[in-house]
Formats: sequence, C-alpha cells, structure tokens
Amino acid sequence: MREGYEQALVVAARDGDPRAVDRLVAEYLPLVYNVVGRALDGHADVDDVVQETMLRCVTGLRGLRDPASFRAWLVATGRRTPTAHGRPVTWATRAASRPSPTRAPTSPS
Repeated sequence: MREGYEQALVVAARDGDPRAVDRLVAEYLPLVYNVVGRALDGHADVDDVVQETMLRCVTGLRGLRDPASFRAWLVATGRRTPTAHGRPVTWATRAASRPSPTRAPTSPS
C-alpha cells in the first residue's frame, strides 16, 4: 500500500470514518492472518486470534500517535495477542529447530 494513502486511511479511520475502517481491515487482514498463523502454527484458534487482533487495532486507533507506524503497530499487536491469552506460540521453537544456514554440518566423531 502506498505510504501517503496508508497514512490518510489510518487518520480517517482514527477519526471515525466507517468506510476507512472497513478498508483498513480489508487491506491488512491478510498480513494479520500471516503473522498470527505463523505464531500459532495452524492452531485451531487462528481465526479467533486474528479477529481479536483486528478488534484491538480498530478500537485502539485513537491511541496511535504516528499513522506512519500503523503497520508495525499492527504486526506487534498480532504477535502479542496469542500470548496474552495463553495460546501456544511456536516461532521460537521452530526457529531453534532449524539448522543454521551459515554453519556447516559436522561429521560424526
């Protein structure tokens, strides 16, 4: 999304324009599904957590000081929401279980 358009959309949504809110949700829903889906690794709660994340963002828009930071704020909210309700987050375990791309495999001794 173009930066100027995104900021104007965030400001309009923050100011209460329902069409801007709808558009903002439609534009960013795939991103939130991606973030939450990775965090929960396909857990059955993905839809619920996505819905809660979007609700938190829409209701929290008034507290967003810088419209240019909306995307980062949304992603951070999407990453925090599953853990706020005790849902199992898996990215740390998945990342730790992958071999390092810079380290060569060692041969058995």
